[in-house]
Amino acid sequence: MEKNQFANCFGFQDYDDMLSLTTTVIEDGDSHWNITKLPMEKFLVWDNIEIGDDRVEVFLDREKAEKYLHLLYRNNNDKQDIH
Repeated sequence: MEKNQFANCFGFQDYDDMLSLTTTVIEDGDSHWNITKLPMEKFLVWDNIEIGDDRVEVFLDREKAEKYLHLLYRNNNDKQDIH
């Protein structure tokens, strides 16, 4: 999915607009694991490696979003260590 199209899915004008409300929580090389503040106090969890509207989760609580992001990151790294 194209970056601006991805941002548009969540109500942003473009990808740069989306990034202005995004915090990178985990950075691992070129991978950025992010939380973006959405309207209505919602938080979008996503990574920049394979962006798509089907590869995100939305939370009502930033703390839960961050915990989920760390869990995804750990699970992803555990799978890579096995191979």
